[in-house]
Amino acid sequence: MKIALFFDIFDELGGAERVAITLARKLNADIYTTYVNWNLFENELKGIKVNEIGLKFKNSKLLTYSEIAWRFSKLKLYGYDHYLFMRLYCISASKNNHPNTWICSSPIRSVYDLHDFIYKNLKLWQKPVFKLWCLIYKQFDKKWVKNFDNITANSQNVANRLEKYYGIKAKVTYHPVEVEKYKCKDYEDFYFAPGRFVKEKRIDLIIKAFKKMPEKKLVITGDGPEREKLHKLAKDAKNIEFKGNVSFEEIIDLYSRCTATIYMPVNEDYGLVPIESMASGKPCIAANEGGPKETIINGKTGFLIEAKEDEIIKYVNMLTPEKAREMKNECIKRAKIFSTENFIKEIKAIIEK
Repeated sequence: MKIALFFDIFDELGGAERVAITLARKLNADIYTTYVNWNLFENELKGIKVNEIGLKFKNSKLLTYSEIAWRFSKLKLYGYDHYLFMRLYCISASKNNHPNTWICSSPIRSVYDLHDFIYKNLKLWQKPVFKLWCLIYKQFDKKWVKNFDNITANSQNVANRLEKYYGIKAKVTYHPVEVEKYKCKDYEDFYFAPGRFVKEKRIDLIIKAFKKMPEKKLVITGDGPEREKLHKLAKDAKNIEFKGNVSFEEIIDLYSRCTATIYMPVNEDYGLVPIESMASGKPCIAANEGGPKETIINGKTGFLIEAKEDEIIKYVNMLTPEKAREMKNECIKRAKIFSTENFIKEIKAIIEK
């Protein structure tokens, strides 16, 4: 069976990108995307047929999103038995490519559930532009979604959003982690916070908490539009280290050596960080919102807490290397539920049906 996989853009090495690459490898699928940052993805995409359809505006937010949607809307392929869609804007190609399935990570959050959160954090001149863009984009988005033959959600949280915003009841197919690639080396005296540098990930909250714990070390990986603000916030905090975008191998190494991970996003769709953490035998201190509530067993494989500075401080101080080591076996056991093998089996069943 010949399969095409549509994905918006490969410019950051995040969880969704790793899932897409895993899916392409396991299904021997061809990837169609607008742009690839080959400095980051040369090794990760090796051996996969990748087709770049072009992108002019790479770092212009609303312009970039609009161009991605426009370019995919013109894409009509032949010779494939099934078309898989991931992410948000490539779904504009749903009308011209059938039979198809949307592996949904969430309806576009800036238009729906995070609209007010993002709006209130914008500068005054940005607000009317953002509001107008969301109003127009919503009309197109709802039309594109109607063109799917099948939609599966990556969590119950996302399934609930699909029903709320589109009136669609979707099956849940949890996104995978290649658990066999993760390892537990030791429990060194540092805490790890990987993630995109965007407001909704609340990395600023984690930084503020660790600034009040100068004896506790925090390592942060990732990049994004909030980089300058976060670096400025952590200025002079010798216990906080930024590593930027790092390779998958280095991510695995950091997971393997940390005491625990810290994860504080706003109502996260699903979130691979807690699962990757557990696969490494490391508990995760996560916001008691969205996806982590489905993956973490509170008190056994991590702690679900209020997203507040004092709560982070409380649980970091409580979760010592010794305490984290006691949770290792439960963490690894839990992570295996979200294995690649289970995910691919479910996706194949969807395609065959």
